[in-house]
Amino acid sequence: MNEGPVSSVSLVPPTYEPIGPADHVEPQSDGLRLHAGLLTVDITVLAADLVRVGLFADGRPVEYESAAVVKRDWHAEGVTVTQTGDAWRVETPALTVHAAMTPVRLRFEDRAGRRFAEDDLELGMGVVRDAARAAGLPGRGLGPSARVYKRHAPTARYFGCGERTGGLDKTGTYQLFWNVDPPFGHTPSLNNLYSSVPFVLVLDQGRAWGLFLDNPGRVEFDLAREHPGRAWFGTQCGDLVYYVFAGPTPAAVLERYTELTGRTPMPPLWALGYHQSSWNYEDAEHIRALAREFRARDIPCDALYLDIDYMEGYRVFTWSRERFPDPKGLVADLHAQGFRVVTIVDPGVKVDEGYPVYREGRAGGHFCRTASGEEYRNVVWPGLCAFPDFTSARTRDWWAGLHRALLEAGVDGIWCDMNEPAVFVPHHSTFPGDVVHPGDGRPRLHGEVHNLYGMLMAQAARAACETFRPTARPFVISRAGYAGLQRVALEWTGDNSSWWEHLWMSVPQLLNMGLSGIAWAGVDIGGFWGECDGELLTRWVECAVFQPFCRNHSAKGVRRQEPWAFGEPYEGLIRRLLKLRQRLIPYLYTVFEECHRTGAPIVRPLFYEFPEDDRARTADAEFLLGGALLIAPITRPGVEHRHVYLPAGTWVHLWSGQRWDGPAHILAHAPLGVPAIYLRANTPLPLWPEMGHVGERTPDPLTWLLCPAPGAGSFTLYEDMGDGYEHERGLFARTRVTCQTTSERVVVQIGPRVGAYRPARTRVELDVRGLAAPPTAVLVDDRPAADWSFADGRLLLALPDRVEGQTVALQLIDAGLSDGSASA
Repeated sequence: MNEGPVSSVSLVPPTYEPIGPADHVEPQSDGLRLHAGLLTVDITVLAADLVRVGLFADGRPVEYESAAVVKRDWHAEGVTVTQTGDAWRVETPALTVHAAMTPVRLRFEDRAGRRFAEDDLELGMGVVRDAARAAGLPGRGLGPSARVYKRHAPTARYFGCGERTGGLDKTGTYQLFWNVDPPFGHTPSLNNLYSSVPFVLVLDQGRAWGLFLDNPGRVEFDLAREHPGRAWFGTQCGDLVYYVFAGPTPAAVLERYTELTGRTPMPPLWALGYHQSSWNYEDAEHIRALAREFRARDIPCDALYLDIDYMEGYRVFTWSRERFPDPKGLVADLHAQGFRVVTIVDPGVKVDEGYPVYREGRAGGHFCRTASGEEYRNVVWPGLCAFPDFTSARTRDWWAGLHRALLEAGVDGIWCDMNEPAVFVPHHSTFPGDVVHPGDGRPRLHGEVHNLYGMLMAQAARAACETFRPTARPFVISRAGYAGLQRVALEWTGDNSSWWEHLWMSVPQLLNMGLSGIAWAGVDIGGFWGECDGELLTRWVECAVFQPFCRNHSAKGVRRQEPWAFGEPYEGLIRRLLKLRQRLIPYLYTVFEECHRTGAPIVRPLFYEFPEDDRARTADAEFLLGGALLIAPITRPGVEHRHVYLPAGTWVHLWSGQRWDGPAHILAHAPLGVPAIYLRANTPLPLWPEMGHVGERTPDPLTWLLCPAPGAGSFTLYEDMGDGYEHERGLFARTRVTCQTTSERVVVQIGPRVGAYRPARTRVELDVRGLAAPPTAVLVDDRPAADWSFADGRLLLALPDRVEGQTVALQLIDAGLSDGSASA
């Protein structure tokens, strides 16, 4: 069960038994239940565009227990179940499931009759005998391995699958879902990493649909690798339960998938700033010096991280008496300088009778057991350790309570590491499949629940934050996870390397995670392992300041990679980029709220917004941040130019103001420190003033940056207190700003603020770029404006931040637009 790289995939196993003809059918009000020998197929409509299919072997009961699924009270309307000859039809307003009976095969169709998620006629669904036993799992009622073979259309492309190596398009690949601390790092030959989300989004000629296989054991997807005409989705043990999402757009699929598995909570505002971490920060004075350096060098930073050296002998929930003698004092000092503090927590508990955490865990029966009933032990950082059974709610409560001292010392966030779970014997391995999780009276083998371990640990950490910091939003970061992790934690991609290849790979990695519901994610800026340099770090920061989680982290003993580590010109360029990140926070926060409300990814592939554009589908080296910004990072050394594909619409280069009408292929010039960033024309972009950290001062004024071009655009700003839970009780505000542009006029309307929240600012500023000449008149509510200036094609207009219910209209008459437009 300790999976490493997989170089090849077997063809159809000789013991595979496809389901045969149905011998009994039970129509349901919301679907069908079919029986074929010892196999049961259960088809349930949950919503008009969502169907659940379960395959239960050997007489196992039809059950849908799931740690991934949070919504269970579905009430589908308009479902009809009818029989036509030797087949049944389950119809909804959005789709039809055709169920053939001899043999049992399923086919999905949308309202236009387009087929999707269609069973392979030859192989369909079925079971593989003895697969669990061959993997070292005893029978014990686990059931056989199960698979469903689906027809692969030659025009279909597969995306998602959570955290992966390689490019964005996963068509023609084999994907293994089995959490592991990879022994060779993020190498292309490795098809499983720290986290597993067995979800795939399929794009076929502009139409999107999705499939989620909900099984926390070992899961495999073959996405038309072994046979060009079919894909298959399989489990090693337990039941085969999968969900089909009809779409038809990527946004519709993600909205429904995250309704099923949960959405990203609103983050604390400080979490959107720049974070600094390293395994090299070994004592309190080192951390204090680091904090002073950031402030003295005028480099924005919101959070500092403490890796395992803060502990006493790597014992979790302790502080080193020598290196960190006064934790509360240290945290208070950092808070006074505007830093938040995040501490690492590992699941391994050192076997030590003098260690209270171990004594409590053993006495309370909180640890995993061997097959013979003994305490399961293995080696991690503290030495020989026992490991909590996070499948037990009682154990999760106990573990949450252990965070109390950390959080009451003022720690602001918890960093869950080593929770695949990772162990050292054998090297870079995990628990054997027959380790027992006692649970709450229902023991489970580890092989059944392996991929849940990290998510359940993060769930306990979140509960701790909610209990001991009840007025603050939790901040939990996890290395491992499963579908639904987005409800409890953000995820970072683990131990990457200081390679240009890994900078390139970070883009498709984060895009596929967002397409799998894990929208709040990031990578170690600069790379964790290996030797970074000034050019690589600067280029990495250029990319990462536009990603959801922006943290620099590195291993012990490698070359230091703080923003100033490589001197000038790199320090100055990185400072400028991190100040841009800080200015973008109101835009980022609004995109986070969209994600929280709808499940939309924060960073998006171009095809998410342009699903019918085939060229957008293949663009995996650029991305959208929300719907307004397109970023095309440089990911090769010594390069200043790159190809960029711009989809439909008018796009404005943020630095030069040059306009491009898409769709277009262009050559972008991006010198070091000046990344290729494009803003959708007429989309107002909200910006804060420069600050060293969130909360340094009131962000006043709020600037609306506008790049007009013929046409119209809008943006709706979301604001709340930035922490706490008052937004859940209605204390938030939305402000819609529109821009309509002709060759002679730009009209900007700042709509009324809707909602109860009142920001503390007193001013707003319009920053309109790309004008050919000073306007002949600037009007606010049809009256001449006084407080404005114009230089170099840029108009700045200062306005009072009006109270709710009033609309401000800005008109720039006869100014015209600069001749900055271009076409391919």
